Amino acid sequence: MALLDMARRKNMYVETAHVNYHRRDSAVRDEELVRTYCRKYRIPFHLLNSVSNNDKGNFQANARMERYRFFACLCRENHLDGVLIAHQKEDLIETYLMQKERKLGVECYGLSAENEICGVKVIRPLLNWSRKEILTYCNENEVPYGIDESNLSDSYTRNRIRHGIVERMSDTEKDGILAEIERMNVKKQEEEKAAALYLEKEDHPVEEFLSFPYVKTVIRKLFPGKSDAFVSETLRQIKESGRCLIKEEGRILIKEYGTVSFFAVPEPYNYVFASMEELKDCDYPFFRLRGSGSGRQGISLKEEDFPITIRNYRQGDAIRMRYGTKKIRRFFIDSKMPLRKRMSWPVLTDLNGNIILVPGIGCDRNHYSEKPNLFVIE
Repeated sequence: MALLDMARRKNMYVETAHVNYHRRDSAVRDEELVRTYCRKYRIPFHLLNSVSNNDKGNFQANARMERYRFFACLCRENHLDGVLIAHQKEDLIETYLMQKERKLGVECYGLSAENEICGVKVIRPLLNWSRKEILTYCNENEVPYGIDESNLSDSYTRNRIRHGIVERMSDTEKDGILAEIERMNVKKQEEEKAAALYLEKEDHPVEEFLSFPYVKTVIRKLFPGKSDAFVSETLRQIKESGRCLIKEEGRILIKEYGTVSFFAVPEPYNYVFASMEELKDCDYPFFRLRGSGSGRQGISLKEEDFPITIRNYRQGDAIRMRYGTKKIRRFFIDSKMPLRKRMSWPVLTDLNGNIILVPGIGCDRNHYSEKPNLFVIE
């Protein structure tokens, strides 16, 4: 309410978004308090009657996501520039202490003055204001407000930290925590910049990777939101295992052949060609079609092979050669091919789905020729 009043007094164009979770006796009172203020000053008022109280799991996390989606939707529908949030100094300190307790990787220590959530800009202009100063502002300017009685209990982690730690701090102690947060964020920005530069190269010798001073930040950038325990376990595997693979949300970190590599999981592909006329010289994301090339890239296609398909390798793929069946995985191992290349390696199949060409291995026994009419170059 203080933030809304400040914005109104500065003649800013604002609209209000109120979420009623219907979880406490004063919820309707607060809705009417905001609605009445907005009606008095002709400020557009938007209400969301929440269903998060029916969600399973972490109510606070569900409720937060629901309201920010609501805010983002209003911004898009009403062509608004962003969202003003009234987090203040103690909120910042509480968030920082929660982050330290949970030991999770974070984008910012405490709360950032400006960031993006659900695709819209979020601005927190009151982070330098204390809770006491905001209450004084409301009382001196006759701004109506309500007290959320759920904040008085220790049911939630934030409330426990608020009542057990932050409210017992002196102003000097709070200033000390704020200075610590600022130092941590400056250091984090330096580490983030160095890690981003390091990540521009996807392959690194193992010893170089482990000795990189910000290696933990690199892992956190690869796998955002993971705990300190996850980062430590990842480093342990890289140090102690001959080969290890960590895959999370479409990202892969792998140690193999003396190298640590990181990359996004490549999208599977499947190109279908109905005739030789369609197999003209052309470049695709993971292979090229040509009229000439090396012997193990070529095949003599016949009319009865069509339609043919060029797709990426799948686990279990094998090709029947003149000297017997060869598993493609064996070829990868023998040639010490990195996983990134394996996952996108092209294979060519006939109309029945039989693999008839694997670049690097060659064609199957029924398509061998000294004069191939197609070369698939990986």
